[in-house]
Amino acid sequence: MSVKPIREHAGKALLEKLLPEISGGKHKMGHAGVLVTPSVLDSTSNGSWDKILEQNPWLKTTNLVAKPDQLIKRRGKAGLIAVNKTFDEAKQWVMDRMCKEQKVEHVTGQLTHFLVEPFVPHKQEQEHYICMLSHRYHDEILFYHEGGVDVGDVDAKAERLEIPTGEALTEAMVTQKLLTKLTAAKQGSMASFICSLYKFYTDLHFAYLEINPLVMLDDNTV
Repeated sequence: MSVKPIREHAGKALLEKLLPEISGGKHKMGHAGVLVTPSVLDSTSNGSWDKILEQNPWLKTTNLVAKPDQLIKRRGKAGLIAVNKTFDEAKQWVMDRMCKEQKVEHVTGQLTHFLVEPFVPHKQEQEHYICMLSHRYHDEILFYHEGGVDVGDVDAKAERLEIPTGEALTEAMVTQKLLTKLTAAKQGSMASFICSLYKFYTDLHFAYLEINPLVMLDDNTV
């Protein structure tokens, strides 16, 4: 089976569109943000900053997060995430890096695509980690009650749940196998979200999906 990677922006756009329906209205995805490409270097193009602002006026009314969208892992550790920025600050941060060479660990290449999205204020303890991946005869979900830049070796410490191919996932299975270290007040909403996310994962034939951080706010919205 062939597997094709997609950008973070594309994945979030799919979640924004489909998650409310898949979850029966229980969950929704925040704004997927804007994909910024080298077109911003040409003020006459349809991808210029003026066009982006014209199509997304909310960029001027909320603080933002900016980061490369090129399948780069550990962007936070590499200093490649700008957090809680105004539009002008985020724009400058992107322009300082657009089409410039960047070394990440042992790889050097050009940064050409950036995601600019709304900043969601939250506390460190509200950050979690989740990953879904497919094996030959089963899918696997990894969950860790802590997330973010310093999550560490999740392969070694995450809770794991295997779902044989064709079998259904239930909230009871999720709670029992994955959420034992999560406070009881959060377990119900998180189990519901994970089941909805897994349905999204299987319905769209994903082979790998990772969210870090997965943020659950005080009102239990994810």
